[in-house]
Amino acid sequence: MDKIVNVTGGQGGNAFLIRGEEKTALVDCGMAYCASNLIINIKQLLNNKVLDYILITHSHYDHIGAIPYLKKEWPNSKVFGAEYAKRILKRANALKTIRMLSMQAAEFFDAGSIEKYDDDMIKVDNVICDGDVLDLGGLQIKAIETQGHTKCSLSFLVDNETLFLSESTGYMSKSGKVYPAFITSCSKAIDSIHICKKINPRFIISPHFGLVSEIDSPDYWEDCILAVRETQEYILGLFGQGYDEEQILTQYELMFRDKQSRLEQPITAFKLNARSMIKTVLKENSKAYT
Repeated sequence: MDKIVNVTGGQGGNAFLIRGEEKTALVDCGMAYCASNLIINIKQLLNNKVLDYILITHSHYDHIGAIPYLKKEWPNSKVFGAEYAKRILKRANALKTIRMLSMQAAEFFDAGSIEKYDDDMIKVDNVICDGDVLDLGGLQIKAIETQGHTKCSLSFLVDNETLFLSESTGYMSKSGKVYPAFITSCSKAIDSIHICKKINPRFIISPHFGLVSEIDSPDYWEDCILAVRETQEYILGLFGQGYDEEQILTQYELMFRDKQSRLEQPITAFKLNARSMIKTVLKENSKAYT
């Protein structure tokens, strides 16, 4: 873990710098509004070296928002992500949503606004697939496909002991509670949890949280599965009572957007994710009976 440093620039999205003997890599980069702080943090550790790689766990604004600012600072750095992420980031509507959510996050976290950037700079330069390995010199990073949160979700295993999770396995709030995040597939999220559990990493880096403590680690995977199952049952229970999707969303917000969640995520982003999760549960349940 001494070669891995938390360089997060601000609330809402984490970033970790990994320093090999020859190359450096950043796992995710957080939001646009705190990019300047992120760059300062990175520079303090690079000692005039360059940032070589930016690895993205998926294509959401809170994980890739700082990319254009990083690319401006280190023009030769390469963004690595899944093939599907590369396709998503070529879509005008996706880039428009990223910008909109980035601006809202800046207001939410009292940063005022974001610096101007070019949409064309938010892109995947190199596709990385399940099982691919990046060698930083004396340190290797392996990509692991972990779909469920998105179709482009990847986890990254560093030196076979530290696992950076995608949100498909869920995420741990600062309160210690694990929340599910199966936006595109509930079943694939469960599969991803089992894949990660089987790896049995020494260290777990939970998205939006950081290093999971030794106390929480033994129960982490079971907590992730339980979060998915409880949410499934809650949504299906309301649907069985005759609630439509908007009514379920209202109840879901009351049930799951607790005090800590309100501090950590803007309401627009919360509702976008929750709507998708509700649709996913109902769709997969419908398929199960057809």
